[in-house]
Parts: sequence; structure tokens; C-alpha cells
Amino acid sequence: MKFSLVMATLGRSVEIERLFNSLADQSYKNFEVIVVDQNEDDRVIKLVEQFRDRLEFVYLRSEKGLSRARNVGLQHVRGELVAFPDDDCWYKSDVLEFVVKQFQADSRLQGLTGCSVDGNGASSQGRWSDRILTVDRFNVWKCATSYTIFLRAEAVIRAGQFNEALGVGAGTRWGAGEEVNFLLRVIQAPMYVRYDPSLRIFHPEPLTEMDEKAFSRARLYNRGFGRVLGLSGYPFYFVLYLIFRSVAGGFLSLLKMDYRRARYYWIAASQRFLGWID
Repeated sequence: MKFSLVMATLGRSVEIERLFNSLADQSYKNFEVIVVDQNEDDRVIKLVEQFRDRLEFVYLRSEKGLSRARNVGLQHVRGELVAFPDDDCWYKSDVLEFVVKQFQADSRLQGLTGCSVDGNGASSQGRWSDRILTVDRFNVWKCATSYTIFLRAEAVIRAGQFNEALGVGAGTRWGAGEEVNFLLRVIQAPMYVRYDPSLRIFHPEPLTEMDEKAFSRARLYNRGFGRVLGLSGYPFYFVLYLIFRSVAGGFLSLLKMDYRRARYYWIAASQRFLGWID
């Protein structure tokens, strides 16, 4: 089984080199890297040329926007399995081998997801379930982010394209949620997707400091989160649960006199609501 790894990129070099090194070290070698470059300079093509004797590449360019880039990449997929590594994530050497064995062992399996950890093995980019789950529309939020999703090509075809109004660089208020929106269409097909916490993909934790950058990220990402809740017709009680979970986090932060974290939680709660009613 061949993997097609669709990597959109903008503004990074060192991180891409780290990812490419981790891919070159994979114990399972049957994969292609579909690079969708959104830079105006040649920083990425230089790295592609540097690694061309170690990796199989398809090099493409696209307009800015993560979802737009992924849609461009999907047009060139040739593998039976598809994944969407971020340009700042990286893999352990046995990740692709682990994934392909799961798909080979279970013909029902149309998707496999895992969790995100930082370089020290601590959870990053969210809270993750610690047990194996069948992914559904209620637990998907703790079972998947874009670079931890692996799908059969037929599931990708069924899901269609990424919503280009969602995600980083979309030029809208909805700066995230495109991958969950995409995965929900697979789940609702319906197709069987399993989450396994032993599948761990490395990615830095972006919220190491509660600064203006973190607050800006909270606005975009949580408004996108709320938008997906609205687009997917989630029940009122579940939306309220997700909003008030952030409200509760804000109150706890106030009790600890951590005012910047309290502000972050308030932004998250309010933007989830605004995204939901958009």
C-alpha cells in the first residue's frame, strides 16, 4: 500500500527539513510526498532538491490558504492511503509501518487517527483520549487533528474537497476546523474510523505563552470550531457543553489569579458561540 502525504507549506524551512528527515528515516518506504508550496520565494524547492534522492516528491504551487493547498494536492494523489502532515510536525521512524499494518489487518477500516505530542512526549494541540475509540461526531474533537489523520483513498474521494472558507489563510473569520469538517463527511458516509492513542505524531505546543499571538490564534481557531458546529448541525446541548467548558476554564483561571489564561478561555468561549451562529 502506498501513502500520499499531502503537505501544504508557507513561511517555514527548518521545520520542513526536520519533517523530511523523519520521512527519510521511515521503516516503511512506499510513499510519496506531495508538497504544495505557497511561498513566493524558492526556500521549499531548495529543500525538495536536497532530499530528492531520498524521497519521492510531487512538487506543486497554489494560492494561499491551507484548504486551497490541500485541494490542489488531492488532485495528484496516487496512493491507497492519504495523510496531511503539517509542515512543522514530524514522525517517529515506525509511524507509517504502524499505520499500514492497521489498514492491512482490518478491511473495514477507512480511517485511522492518533494524538499529537510535543518533542518530550507531552500532549500538544489539545486534549486527547487515552483509549481506543470508534470516531464519531461527538468524540472527533478529542480524536483527530489534521496531521494525525490517515484515510483510505476511497474515503477521501467520498469526503470530497476541503471547505476553502475554513482554515488558516482562508481570508475569513474561520481560521480552523477544516480537517474536522472533512473527517465528519467520512464518518457520516458512514465509514469506520478508529482512534488509537498509540499512534503519536510530534508537533510543538503553540500555547506555551499567553501572549497577543495566542489570543489572536484563539479568536480564529475557536470561531472556526464554532462554524463547524453550526455547519454540521450539532445539537444545542452539545454546543453549550463545549462553550461552557471554556467558561469554566476561565473561572478556574481567575481563582488562580491567572488573568491572561482566563482571558484566553473567555475568547475561546465567545468565539465558539459567534462561529456557531455565523
